[in-house]
Amino acid sequence: MADALEEPAAGGSILTFTPEPHRYLLDGVPVEWSVTQLLEAAGVSPDYRKVHPAVLQHARLRGRHVDACCDLDDADDLDWSSVHPDAVGYVQAWQSFKADFGYEPVLAQPLLYHPAYGYAGTADSIGTLDSSAAVVERKATARMAASYALQTAAYACDGIHIAPRGGGRLEPVPWGGPVMRLGVHLKPGGRYELVEYTDPDDEAAWLGVVALARWRKLRG
Repeated sequence: MADALEEPAAGGSILTFTPEPHRYLLDGVPVEWSVTQLLEAAGVSPDYRKVHPAVLQHARLRGRHVDACCDLDDADDLDWSSVHPDAVGYVQAWQSFKADFGYEPVLAQPLLYHPAYGYAGTADSIGTLDSSAAVVERKATARMAASYALQTAAYACDGIHIAPRGGGRLEPVPWGGPVMRLGVHLKPGGRYELVEYTDPDDEAAWLGVVALARWRKLRG
């Protein structure tokens, strides 16, 4: 782990996050773009317009609960009596992934900011796998969208900075070289699917998303 995730240097601005309204603040000033907003503005995020709002809201709440339970499990602090029955299988799937691949979570829900491109986001988990740093996105969705590759590319983009969960001082990311980008599709029956994003063009595609979203905003 020491070789994959090193101690960051001191210094940097303060990045914070507020869930309501959903926004990131850099030294108290709202960040113009989040990763999700950029994907939506560029038109490449999943299209949920045909999903009934009640169904969509239920899925969002379930996803948040699953994330919270997985984070507690990573910290060896999960009380299974607090896990909603609908979420049990998803959390068990996360446990299976960690056990099967030897994934070691290090940071849960860290905030990320790119000073050159001016966007912020939150990764589900950053840790190590096979002695390499890994950015992992958990998904409890019906299927894995292609845009998740771009989401992980945003979090692993060269020059990205990181702050603790909930907010704090930004530092350069604590990995010195290439980082693995993984999507873990959690399924309700306790099974999972691992998707490794290895396309070298993903970062260029992500930067294209950033440029397109800004272009669309400028031109209405």
